[in-house]
Amino acid sequence: MEKLSQALASKISHFQKRLQSFLENDFDPNSEEHERMRKEFESSRDSALVRGISQGLPEDHIDRAIVVFSRLAMVFEAGVLLENNDGEWKAQAAFSKGITELLKNPSKATIKIPSVNLMTVLKTDAYSMLQKLNLNHLDPENKTACLLIKVSPDFALLLFSDLPDLWLKEHTENVRRALINGFAD
Repeated sequence: MEKLSQALASKISHFQKRLQSFLENDFDPNSEEHERMRKEFESSRDSALVRGISQGLPEDHIDRAIVVFSRLAMVFEAGVLLENNDGEWKAQAAFSKGITELLKNPSKATIKIPSVNLMTVLKTDAYSMLQKLNLNHLDPENKTACLLIKVSPDFALLLFSDLPDLWLKEHTENVRRALINGFAD
């Protein structure tokens, strides 16, 4: 049992190091540049940008999930990358208004998600999902819809959009197609 615990801890530590290397920013997160980017951010529905989510991805499935997640930061207001740990899904990273960050240990709450097929899109209440994850700051005005997409057995995405349903449906389908292309083996 102890060897299993050590192996699991090693796997998590390795994943966190890889995630951090992908998501590190070149500037101080409290800088004026960071604030300017947040204020000026507007998510894109550009179909070419959405298709680009799945292009030139790494072979490794962990690296692939991380790269795809960071690219989604341009097409949604906010998002959370969840990692499966024996049916408990732990938030590992988040983005808001184009800025991606690795979540630190205290904020890494776990949730259970419904058993769904890969690439199935479920729409749920954003407020309750963010509250369970202690990430309410991703949608402080409670104006977004939450989409849950399980992209692999190990990773799921929570994506938050303030698009009206009329546009959200088409945007979601375009993103889903890009994710299918990106994760098809």
